[in-house]
Amino acid sequence: MLNPLDENKRGYGSSYSISSTKFLNVFFERKFNPEKITEALGREIMDNEIEALVDHYAVKFILCKDCEDRFERIETYFNDIVFKQVFENKYKLTKINNNQIIHSLENANNNIIRLFIISLIWRASITKFDNFTLGHRDQEQIRILLDKSLDLDLKEIEVKSRIYEKEIRSYPMMLFSTRFFSDTTSNLVHIEKSNSTYFFKINEYIILFGTKQNQIRSNTNYLYGLSKIIHYKESINIDENTITVTEIPGSDFHSIKEEIFSKLGEEFIIQLVKIFTTLYEKFHGMRVTEEIVKEFLLDFTEEDITIAEKYSPENIKKKISEYLN
Repeated sequence: MLNPLDENKRGYGSSYSISSTKFLNVFFERKFNPEKITEALGREIMDNEIEALVDHYAVKFILCKDCEDRFERIETYFNDIVFKQVFENKYKLTKINNNQIIHSLENANNNIIRLFIISLIWRASITKFDNFTLGHRDQEQIRILLDKSLDLDLKEIEVKSRIYEKEIRSYPMMLFSTRFFSDTTSNLVHIEKSNSTYFFKINEYIILFGTKQNQIRSNTNYLYGLSKIIHYKESINIDENTITVTEIPGSDFHSIKEEIFSKLGEEFIIQLVKIFTTLYEKFHGMRVTEEIVKEFLLDFTEEDITIAEKYSPENIKKKISEYLN
């Protein structure tokens, strides 16, 4: 969710979801500036589009109110104790190579922080966010762990989490963030499952998560350039007494975000070419030449219109149809 640079309250944001199947889908919160909507779309938004707006980060009717309230307790704790304080130098700092800083959250409740991180992964899995799913067995084990550990009373969560502490702390995870962000697109949400670990870019945090103790390895996959800068031994959290957050330079955080955008863009173009090629060959009854594909892509990418217009299903259909006449 992207908020205006001078606005931190809810209701003023916008979000953009680009996929190879639905292409671009936009969402504007109810207090978003109407003039900005026109600027983003390149035209005024229509009534049927307003009615069809769907928040990309909200999935309704997945959990009951009681479960939502239990999750809210640990989310609030993380927001107040970690998110708002980790960069205010209230925790022990240890500097390591490449200008990275390890924040040891000594005065925070390790189990509650872990439960919050684990809950994010579990909720992403049950909603199939970004087509991500845990294995059925892992998903069910985490569901049971969350159900028996969470409560509507934070003190009860502290008590219950001590009972199941060994299980809660058995999941390997690495938490990364940065003190300074280059722009509002730092709020990018992206999830990817590699062969060795789960990679989550969730707003201001990058999370590496495993369901088995050896799933996060020191020779972990490329991971958008993160593997080049991480220090496995210093940043890994597993069976720890004090959970840590690794602060990386803003330039590295920005580079990782750009790598993600680049990969998503490449996947989008590959799918677009497949669609164009299939339709062209069906319509003309002949194979499309490489020159025509290049011409189509250049025509599509170089068009001087807003991003929302360019990647809209309507514009993509229009561009393809121009080559089917």
